[in-house]
Amino acid sequence: MEDKKRFYLEKNSYFFGKIVKNIYRALTPGIEKMLEFKGKSPIVSFRNVDITYGSGSRKNKVIHDISFNIYEGEVLSFVGESGSGKSTTGSALAGLVPRSFGQIVINGFELPKNIRKIKAKILGKLVSNVQMIFQDPLSSLNPYKNIYDVITEGLVNLEQRQKGSTKILFSQHYYQNTFETLVSALKKQKISPEIIQQINNNFYKNTKDIPVENLFKTLINYLEKLRVIETKIIDYIQKKSLFLQDFLKKPLKDITYKYVIDMLASVGLDSSVLSRYPLEFSGGQQQRIGICRALLLRPKILVADEPISALDVSIQAQIINIFKDLKEKYNLTIFFISHDLRMVEYISDRIAVIYRGRILEIGPSKEIIKNFLHPYTKSLIESIPTIESKRGSLAGYVYDPKIHQYDEKNQPQWINLGNNHYILATFAELKRWKLGDYNYEKI
Repeated sequence: MEDKKRFYLEKNSYFFGKIVKNIYRALTPGIEKMLEFKGKSPIVSFRNVDITYGSGSRKNKVIHDISFNIYEGEVLSFVGESGSGKSTTGSALAGLVPRSFGQIVINGFELPKNIRKIKAKILGKLVSNVQMIFQDPLSSLNPYKNIYDVITEGLVNLEQRQKGSTKILFSQHYYQNTFETLVSALKKQKISPEIIQQINNNFYKNTKDIPVENLFKTLINYLEKLRVIETKIIDYIQKKSLFLQDFLKKPLKDITYKYVIDMLASVGLDSSVLSRYPLEFSGGQQQRIGICRALLLRPKILVADEPISALDVSIQAQIINIFKDLKEKYNLTIFFISHDLRMVEYISDRIAVIYRGRILEIGPSKEIIKNFLHPYTKSLIESIPTIESKRGSLAGYVYDPKIHQYDEKNQPQWINLGNNHYILATFAELKRWKLGDYNYEKI
């Protein structure tokens, strides 16, 4: 290949450790710029990923050459109709579905193509980095176990594989709660926002990577060197540090129970639920329990697979607000899957519109909602009922992929619309869509 930069290389097969066959796939023009985001590095990257179900004559490719990044601390939402491939993409990120081609990298490690090859070491990394919340909360909760056992199941398994994990996770959780109190106290003392931001960047966002024994020690040393922090605030942090040291000497079951109670409070529940069973709760409460179970392992990435679609509208907003609060509190990165653009707009930093396993438009949420151009995005937005809607059909514009008339010589590419907003189209299509022309004539 003369220009390998325009091709994705898959080292496909090995024979006694030697590569027998390389597979090159042509990159969609503009994909490299679409994947760039100045000043940010991805915590998740998908590159030219295919996902195929079945085999032989029943083989069905549900994800086609999909590439995107997720950046730390953001909410990226995948939006599309049923069967678009959004849930399959989320399952692949969580290591539940194998891919047939391409690369998935999560926080620096590559997920094996064959999920059967996920060994203990990789599984530990995957569990600590990614947790999934499912669409139907009840089906993901064991009806024969009480809520305490349901919530702590993952934590118990992690403790068995990595002894001491529970103490580490509780320590980080306790530290972050203390840090929130510290920030409130610093604001009351009228410490400059610049110093508070500096403390936040150094001692809050990256606590998962700091050894437990150093969490409070390094923070106290830093505060003392600033010489602008009141002594009573530093004394408070020292007392909290001593309490943690003593508490960690208690039996593991006591530490686990305290940790569970604290996490339940973060989703609006209390200890009264622990002895009860999943079937005793409403859909909204079951989803809160599922969120708590996922958070207990303090993942960096949360995959939320249509977590509100099975809930009443009045409950949906409550669950969305929980996600927003948890994102800020735990610096979570969220891959949010939905068909409901109303809710997605409220929670997302970026939105990707997916149709039949292909991303068609991606960008900041405001750009996608207000300045969309792709006809499929138009159909999704016009399907949302509004007070201003006219009498008649609620369907609005109906998308038909035949509008594109693509062939070997007329293929779409990623076009930059500005503000990190990209669309998969030809320039001829783009010109017409900007004029509001979405007719089904040949372009």
